[in-house]
Amino acid sequence: MVKLSAIYLCVLAACFIGLSAGHAADEGAHTAEFLSHGVGARALGMGGAFVAIADDATATYWNPAGLTKVKKHSFAAMYSDTFSTGDGSWLSRGLVTYNFVNYVYQIEDIGSIGLSWIRLGVDDIPRTTFIDVNNNGFLGDFQDKNGNGIKEDGEPYIDKPEVAEYFSNTDNALLISYARQVHAMVAVGGNLKLLNQSIFQNSGTGFGIDIGLIAEPYKGLRVGAMLLDATGTQVRWDTPDKPTFTRTRRLRCGAAYHFAVPRLGKGAIGADFETDQADLEVGGAGGGLVLRVGAEYWLFNTLALRGGWNGHGLSAGAGLRLGINAMSFFVNYAFNTHTLGGSQRISVSGEF
Repeated sequence: MVKLSAIYLCVLAACFIGLSAGHAADEGAHTAEFLSHGVGARALGMGGAFVAIADDATATYWNPAGLTKVKKHSFAAMYSDTFSTGDGSWLSRGLVTYNFVNYVYQIEDIGSIGLSWIRLGVDDIPRTTFIDVNNNGFLGDFQDKNGNGIKEDGEPYIDKPEVAEYFSNTDNALLISYARQVHAMVAVGGNLKLLNQSIFQNSGTGFGIDIGLIAEPYKGLRVGAMLLDATGTQVRWDTPDKPTFTRTRRLRCGAAYHFAVPRLGKGAIGADFETDQADLEVGGAGGGLVLRVGAEYWLFNTLALRGGWNGHGLSAGAGLRLGINAMSFFVNYAFNTHTLGGSQRISVSGEF
């Protein structure tokens, strides 16, 4: 009883620290927001309710403490078609590319380490300029018919517009993760996050820290907590005034229950809540919390069906497991609804 009480106190302490840190949001509430999109089609198909499950390579993102549950070698990769253009084709290229790849390795008597890369980008953005047709040294001349110096409808350009070059708007994160089983029922872990963001000729760099915990007080029942950006993740830009924006702390807590149906398969249900810094701003209507719920069922340990609520819309997904000797490979698909358009994610992973 004393050991269980200590576990509960650890979880409650993590929740208290995260909530007390999230009472106010500064201007950086949306800094590096690409880190909130989630990774792995398995977890996203379950609505992102994964902080207490986190038992595959994507635990580096959802809760690094879960890395203690993966096999000695594990990896995951994800391709995302985000905010589709609506051209009608399945798996068409979306407006935003969002990808993830990682590798996890277990070192005996030391712990689990992981290395992950997340990239979000809007590519092939045209930068338009003009050709100085009349050679007067000014670009963008137009027929100013009414002489007011303002281009209006019906006043065509004299100089010819052309695409000078294409550029990308990219966000990149490198996660260096570590986890260790500190008790038969408790695992802890953390991330060091290195960030780089760029748009046209400017870029910003920064770093942050995540801290995670998973406890399993009873067989099949798991409780997880994660304090994201524990020290405040700062991104400093290289523009002349060198502004620094801070991604404020967020807390993610949840619980999950694993069950089995004899001779048929196994499944899991989970529920998470996360403090939403945007909703904590003055006038926010979200109450400061985002609730996520999800479920997964594996039929004969081969075919998986998933569904959930990601806090903003419905999600659904499916998975296939292929076993080769001691190796297991997984192919997963997820679809998430969004006001800007549906997002499709495909991921592959393996462990051996």
